[in-house]
Amino acid sequence: MMKQSYFKNRLPILLTSLILVALTTMSSCKKSRANNSVQQDNIVSIDANGKANGGHRFSKIDNSSFYIDDIKYTAQNGDLVVSGYDEGFFKGEAKLITQLNYDGRNMKVLAIDAGAFCDCKVLTSIVIPTGVTSIGDNAFFGCINLASVSIPNSVKTIGDKAFFFCPNIVTVSIPNSVTAIGNSAFYSCNRLTYLTISENVTSIGGSAFFACGGLTYVKMKRKTPVAIDGLTFVNQGNTTLSVPLGSKGAYEAAEYWRDFKEIIEEAQ
Repeated sequence: MMKQSYFKNRLPILLTSLILVALTTMSSCKKSRANNSVQQDNIVSIDANGKANGGHRFSKIDNSSFYIDDIKYTAQNGDLVVSGYDEGFFKGEAKLITQLNYDGRNMKVLAIDAGAFCDCKVLTSIVIPTGVTSIGDNAFFGCINLASVSIPNSVKTIGDKAFFFCPNIVTVSIPNSVTAIGNSAFYSCNRLTYLTISENVTSIGGSAFFACGGLTYVKMKRKTPVAIDGLTFVNQGNTTLSVPLGSKGAYEAAEYWRDFKEIIEEAQ
């Protein structure tokens, strides 16, 4: 009886302790996820013996090109562009560096070159590092298994057919730094459902989002509609267009923008 009474009296305390432990664990998980989502500089240094720091793999192709972790980088005008990948070894997530210190040079990664990952069927995700200012034509053309792409707030231009036929991309957010989206840039990304276009985009190329039949929500942060043509989007009749407060009338009067299922105003 004494044992039963003891545990009965202790039960509320035990339950409280378990709840506190659970809450603490959940909080720790949230903090961990938040920290993991913060992009950090990935600077690689190569020593005199050709060894890379931080467990990275480095191999020299020629005097201007290198593989780092199976991604090809090429020196141009004193800095680097991402120019390809090792077809024999690369797969999965592309973990790009931000800077390479090698042979007395400090070279920053400034661009994804034209066709860098063209038809790379093993690429599944990529975080483009801050500092990259352009994504070249056909850079990710036909990357049929690419499901996650993060574009930093340093990219200014997205080239023609840059993400042409990447059918597994679901969400795209065009950052404030981007001013131009190329022709057919996201053509046939048919699982793309949620699209955000920043206020500084002043040019959207023809067929930029054509054949993106899964689009259900487009958030346009620019108050003044950008000129588009009848092939820029498809499926507007099933898509909601969100625009800044006070700009609904301008979009309702703009050719092709007014064809969306509904136009709603939201705080940006």
